Amino acid sequence: MSVLIISDLHLGDKRNSLAHEEKLLDDLAKFIRAKQFQAVLNLGDTVSRKEFLRDGTEMLAEFAKYRKWRDALKIPFRECSIYRERPFFESVFEQKADSVWNGIPGLSIFTLSPNDKNDHEFSPKQWSWFRKALAMADGKTVLIGSHVPYPGSCTRPIAPGIYLEIPEDIQRLLEKHSRPVFWVGGHFHWNDDPPLVRGNLTALIGARFALEGEYERTTYVRELRLEDSSIRTITDLTEGQQ
Repeated sequence: MSVLIISDLHLGDKRNSLAHEEKLLDDLAKFIRAKQFQAVLNLGDTVSRKEFLRDGTEMLAEFAKYRKWRDALKIPFRECSIYRERPFFESVFEQKADSVWNGIPGLSIFTLSPNDKNDHEFSPKQWSWFRKALAMADGKTVLIGSHVPYPGSCTRPIAPGIYLEIPEDIQRLLEKHSRPVFWVGGHFHWNDDPPLVRGNLTALIGARFALEGEYERTTYVRELRLEDSSIRTITDLTEGQQ
């Protein structure tokens, strides 16, 4: 049993040709079917910002196209929102931006979206909710998704406005949780760096889809294997296909 982690598809982006985008979605769909994942966690930025959209492309139409694509796969998806998507996120995905999903025995999947226009800082109300939700996940492996990564998730230096702002008491709760906790983020389009490991917390970049012209960058996704609570990095989306 395993969960696939994806991020930053940037659908509708003028830096990708439509043919490139369609092939990516086709390859990803075939990969998901071949590997028989129990669920997919998408870390967000699924559709590019308005200034990057191809001419004649509407953001909500791209989200609708993505929703149709993922629903055709007939497995659960959990979605991470970013601030600019909050006005329509729940209606598009029928899911709250801050959510906990317990559809797989022994696993709780959290999606978190800072209520902050820069996507970096959670409100006190959100942290209060999170503390209670994490306590209710005692005894379970926890997979947390946010678009902006946990501090130190990769080799990008920590500085104000780069990573999420996480209070120290929350960090300690994660590190001392009764079962493994994985916090995965996207946003940076960063290299596949070793994760940050502190106690029972593992924080890492969840995935990267290289833009069409980024020949020097490698696309990768992650697989969380539930039988041994391990993370596997996959760079070949044809893996497992006949």
